[in-house]
Amino acid sequence: MSALRPVLLSILLATFSEQACAEIKICNQFPQTVYFSIAYAQPGYNDSYISRGWLALQPNGCDQFDSALHLSVFWYYAETNAYFVRKHVTNTNFWGTVRADKKFWVATNSFNFINNLNNNQAPNDPGAKLVGFTRSIEAKDSELNETLTIEADGINVTQSVDNQ
Repeated sequence: MSALRPVLLSILLATFSEQACAEIKICNQFPQTVYFSIAYAQPGYNDSYISRGWLALQPNGCDQFDSALHLSVFWYYAETNAYFVRKHVTNTNFWGTVRADKKFWVATNSFNFINNLNNNQAPNDPGAKLVGFTRSIEAKDSELNETLTIEADGINVTQSVDNQ
């Protein structure tokens, strides 16, 4: 039995070291703070999703959305506050709405909503609005290990998957 322990230990270490670290990392290359929200299927409930936000991303910063999430796909929406472009001209940027795959609820402040796609009843939050979210890359047969980057041009989003 004691002779098998080193072999068993090496097999266990090899197994755990080969597993990919599942994480959703969000980066902001845009020169304004970006507020990021995510939606994902609620396990065990048909057509039920959770939308959560806001993760505040400073310019040239990155953060992990939630280390407890182990997803194969998610949907995202992000926005900035209004900012000055020049005298008397402001702009607000949005990501996720142009080619929206699904609509989910977001709110003015931090939120965690259960969204049933068959029932678009507004949450009990006066600042709630229904917005378009875009689908992320999908991991096949594993958990997603993705970096989503909001590019400096204020338009594009780059998604990359680490297959470790």
